[in-house]
Amino acid sequence: MHPLLENINLFDISSLTEENVKDILTEARVLPEKISAPMCPTCGSETSANRDSSRKLGWMWICKKKNQLKCSGKVNPTSNTFFENVKIHILDVFVLIVCFIVKLQISLVLEQLNMFRRRRGQPQMSWATIVDFYSRLREVAEIIGSHHDKLLGGPGKTILLDETFLTKRKYNKGRKTKTMTQVVLGIYCRDDKEGIFFLVDGEKKKDLWPRIARHCNPETSVICTDSATQYHNINKLFNDAIHKTTNHKKGEFVNKTDKLNTINPLENENRHFKKSIVSRKSEKSIIQYMALHFYRRTRLNTLKSLDAKVQMFLEDISWVFPGYGKEGLQLKKIEAPTVESEGISDMMPKTFNKKLLNALSDDDEVPFVDDEDGDPNWEEF
Repeated sequence: MHPLLENINLFDISSLTEENVKDILTEARVLPEKISAPMCPTCGSETSANRDSSRKLGWMWICKKKNQLKCSGKVNPTSNTFFENVKIHILDVFVLIVCFIVKLQISLVLEQLNMFRRRRGQPQMSWATIVDFYSRLREVAEIIGSHHDKLLGGPGKTILLDETFLTKRKYNKGRKTKTMTQVVLGIYCRDDKEGIFFLVDGEKKKDLWPRIARHCNPETSVICTDSATQYHNINKLFNDAIHKTTNHKKGEFVNKTDKLNTINPLENENRHFKKSIVSRKSEKSIIQYMALHFYRRTRLNTLKSLDAKVQMFLEDISWVFPGYGKEGLQLKKIEAPTVESEGISDMMPKTFNKKLLNALSDDDEVPFVDDEDGDPNWEEF
């Protein structure tokens, strides 16, 4: 970690210079070093760093044989970095990165950043510029998070399962309808305090079980859910798990004789998760904010100090934008799991005829069906 980054806070940033920030970003590999010169893209000869005040870094790589071979080969050192085609000052970008990490609202960022720019005699920055950079930073978090494939739970551990709902209304007005409600499945390991959320197509077993099967360790010991029918026999997805339930319809959120039989920790995670979904205009934006919540939860929040968080995020930026001639991490796209892909087709309900089910006695053995009404005590948004 660069010495200027140690114990940094928002108040210290204003004392940094453009050159200070260049040094910090170079040490974090977000910007290249002059000595890491690539080969000339024109003739294949060596290049060297030459001063060029018109460039963002104040220099660029130029072919060493420009005079001998009349080669005009040049390489922009910001090529394939986070700063490629960036027009604003590097110091301002660094300020935006720190503000993003501490979750500072855009309105406050705009106010503080423009105050710094006024002191430097620079023009005001627009709202759209900050929104654009925040979006790019979310993309970095989404890409890094997509490469996290750790299974939740494990031997001796407890998994909590529950759905929550995101509701979007045009212009934030009007009645909520079923088509406006998006179902989110939450999976949370109580022992590791790690969780993940997935946007799913519905509340039925066929929508939930494939995600649970793919992302939970089959050796998990205990599964806690509410008493909704879509979780009936959920322990079949695991090798030897105990399934504990609480009946929310009867006001039971913590079992009286077993205080660990509750999904309250996941309900609490649901509230934090919903607050993190700033925009619900499209499924793409929702997924991106979900990925950001996961990234913060599993990476940034594991560190206590701001300087450590900034250092980690800068290193993650360098993995996505590694520089000229290098291939960065790409968004890892995985097909959504299905009952067929997870090999659990035989566990799905065999009938959806509710009239037939109601006609059968309680003693008859019939497959459970999903309760379309769900759990009325689930928190809606």
